[in-house]
Amino acid sequence: MENKFAILLKGPLFAGLSESELNGILGSVPFKEKKFRKDEVLVNQTEYCNRLIVLLSGSVRSLMTGESGKIMKVEDLRGPRPLAPLFLFGDLNKFPVEVRANEPVSVIIFSKETILSLFQQNKVILLNYLNLNAMYARRLSDKLFFLSFKTIRQKITHYLLKLPGENGVVILDRSQSSLAEYFGVTRPSLSRELANMQEEGLIEIDRKSVRILNLGNF
Repeated sequence: MENKFAILLKGPLFAGLSESELNGILGSVPFKEKKFRKDEVLVNQTEYCNRLIVLLSGSVRSLMTGESGKIMKVEDLRGPRPLAPLFLFGDLNKFPVEVRANEPVSVIIFSKETILSLFQQNKVILLNYLNLNAMYARRLSDKLFFLSFKTIRQKITHYLLKLPGENGVVILDRSQSSLAEYFGVTRPSLSRELANMQEEGLIEIDRKSVRILNLGNF
């Protein structure tokens, strides 16, 4: 496996540091390394968030269980990146989702006290953390705005118009199954609405390529 410090430098939290700088900084603070098997739970939803978990290798999925018991996959995450940095500080700082391993994963775990010590030692790490939280906050805001759309068609429209494209053609960045999970709908419902939009002459679908034919009706 690649040196853990070299891996951490590829992630957003320690970007801008040299390997020797990171080696010296982390050599002065405690942290834990841990491995998880496929389908093993890293954190439980509503568990107290008293540490920062940084995913080194492998991927995990975040799942949210509603009051009715319905489970929705929020997103897949791949290392190197920290999990739920927004929730380490503040009141009621609990993990908003369950995080489960998609495959064997390895992580580094920093206590809250250690993270505070790193902020005091190095302004680059502090700035990275603030920028990272700002990015997560923006993504959360975008997600809430997206969920405000009531119909599947509205969600499809918003999603397509956000994708980069050329000459009215965009490329889907995920499968229909993954897209249905992202929308919080069933795959048959998504497929049916896409077919309806195609029949109405709004879009033209060729595998993952979608041509927007009548932008005015969006």
